[in-house]
Amino acid sequence: MLVRIVAVQARLGESLTLEEKIHIFKQRPDFVCLPEYYMLGSNVKDFHRAALKNREYLNHLIRLSDQLSTCIIGGTIVDVDDDNLYNSCYIINRGLVIDRYWKRSPVPGEVQAGITPGEKSLVLDIDGVRIGIMICGDVFQPRQFDEMGKAGVDIIFVPTTSPYRPDDSISQKNYRDKLYFIDGAIRSSSYLIKVCGVGELFGRPLQGRSLAASPWGVVSRVETDGEQQKRILSITLDLDEIHEFRAKMKKKSVATSKDKISVGLSSHQ
Repeated sequence: MLVRIVAVQARLGESLTLEEKIHIFKQRPDFVCLPEYYMLGSNVKDFHRAALKNREYLNHLIRLSDQLSTCIIGGTIVDVDDDNLYNSCYIINRGLVIDRYWKRSPVPGEVQAGITPGEKSLVLDIDGVRIGIMICGDVFQPRQFDEMGKAGVDIIFVPTTSPYRPDDSISQKNYRDKLYFIDGAIRSSSYLIKVCGVGELFGRPLQGRSLAASPWGVVSRVETDGEQQKRILSITLDLDEIHEFRAKMKKKSVATSKDKISVGLSSHQ
């Protein structure tokens, strides 16, 4: 089964242009993923003000999903529940809100600014594809990849913002991508789609290193010279390949367990 993904490396606070929407629509994507805090422009000064625009932002995402006739992984907006703020990703399929995920591992700056950690993972079956959602700092928690693997997730979507590092080397960038995203894909036996924002978040510059990863390496990525620019990645993933990989890993795990049991029994004879 082939799945068409469009990863939109957008400038925060800027809606897609008509030309960009037409380009995406022509791809006939099964899923379109937007970056973390996609709707937060320079006029939004903090998370509390962002929460006041919650309904406006969600309605925008609903319309976009309907216009593109696809399932939108809606980046993130700030939700309010019982006076708590959450960094929330909505999944909207052809104009219908399916579910939402609250970021479980907000970074220290978010916590200090009022973002509350969520408590639950989110796995959904959309049109025969099992997807999972993680947001930015969630990738620093290996257990969340383990949960995705146990749930048999085909594709993990990761809306993200990455701070601009002017002294970052290409080798350092590649190292972090391997450590958190390729290794995460290996750990979960899933494809992984990281979608970054560019521009600024609360006055702090960002860099976009959007990519698609598999357990066997990077499938597609935004190159270094595009890290400060809007980019649209169109990616086709073969779910049969990830299912075969998962089956091989399961078989290998069972064989390893049997070997350990055999060694243990031999040592007691």
